Amino acid sequence: MKSPELNDKTPQGFSIDKILEFVKKNIRYIAGGALLLALILVLANFTGSNSGGSGEGTEAVGEAGLAAEKYQVDAIPELNELIQNYYSAYAAGKTKKIRNYASPVTKNERSFIKMFSENVDGYENIKCYTKEGLEKGSYLVSVYLEIKFKDVDTLAPGLDFFYVSTDEDGGLYINNLYSQFNLQNKEKELDNEIKTRIDRFEQEEDVVKLREDVQKKYEDALASDEKLRTMIDITIADAYAAWAKEIAEAGNGEEPETETQQQEEPETETQTNTEQPLDESEIVYALDTLNIRASASADGQLVDTVPAGTALTRTGTTSDGWSRLEYNGQEVYVKSEFVSTEAPAKQEPQENNDAPGVAEGTKITLSNTVNVRASMGEDAQKIGTAFTGETVTVIMSYAEGWTKVEWNGQTGFVKTEFLK
Repeated sequence: MKSPELNDKTPQGFSIDKILEFVKKNIRYIAGGALLLALILVLANFTGSNSGGSGEGTEAVGEAGLAAEKYQVDAIPELNELIQNYYSAYAAGKTKKIRNYASPVTKNERSFIKMFSENVDGYENIKCYTKEGLEKGSYLVSVYLEIKFKDVDTLAPGLDFFYVSTDEDGGLYINNLYSQFNLQNKEKELDNEIKTRIDRFEQEEDVVKLREDVQKKYEDALASDEKLRTMIDITIADAYAAWAKEIAEAGNGEEPETETQQQEEPETETQTNTEQPLDESEIVYALDTLNIRASASADGQLVDTVPAGTALTRTGTTSDGWSRLEYNGQEVYVKSEFVSTEAPAKQEPQENNDAPGVAEGTKITLSNTVNVRASMGEDAQKIGTAFTGETVTVIMSYAEGWTKVEWNGQTGFVKTEFLK
């Protein structure tokens, strides 16, 4: 089966030609795992001082990195559960669910996950090898796994890498800036200190030994099963080439997403959508910036977007979580979880001199990784995670200790203390 021809680059410089050339030369090393782009196993092109391709900040790795702490194996139950959940969602191609465990996940990486998962039944025998990361509560994680491809009996051993961080609530999440996908393609800017620590990690003695052991297992598996070899050499390679061609033709730009769009990303399951009319219409209020759609679907045509606090007339609900509205003479729909029958309380600006806020319009480069929430409160819905080095613009600070900010094309709330 011949791979389709590709453009040399996308409009943003995503080098398809270079990646495919590397795939063809090194396809025998692919062990499945999470990302074909990384080729997962012991490839000098993407590990050690060449990891990510730039070489920036890696000149002084040297011998100092080779005598570091030893791995701990499956030593952190919460981390093990995080990785298990991530791979379960990955195998199913559920990119919405993946973003519960990893952030940020770019548009191109989400499309890659969808493509790769079509040939995968699941990931088995997962084992986490961890070392401490650069900042407190962070971990460098080598993950051993065995991939079960569709219609192939032999499992393909593989090795993947994650940088796991702790959020402000004490929970672990995969800092996906350092996924193999982003290390290779640089769709998001990296912290040079963390990148240098990862480069050093890749050269440490037990890390190198683990990669060598896994590669040997992979080569043995490939030699024992011609169906596995065909799956990797032909089926996966052709699927990858078709995906790369699609990315090249579509362009590589990242589209900003609103909080509501992130929550509404459709999954593959078929759902029955039964409408229930209300005995009487009622007034509901938007809890945050809200998308209004022509049908009860995340794919429905966008009619309008209204700000938080907007009063709307609800005439019915659906069994799968949508509210039917009467809006400007039209019948439209919004997600029920983003509206309330209770009118929002008026929020006053911060006036407490003991806990001063931040001036409106101030642009702040974050020195902490923080959760951005849909409203004030640690239990409020999480919009996303703003990482150290990202910029937010202050809209207003409140006496309750929260500040409303604009971040990544969205509006949300963060704790004021993390902006100082």
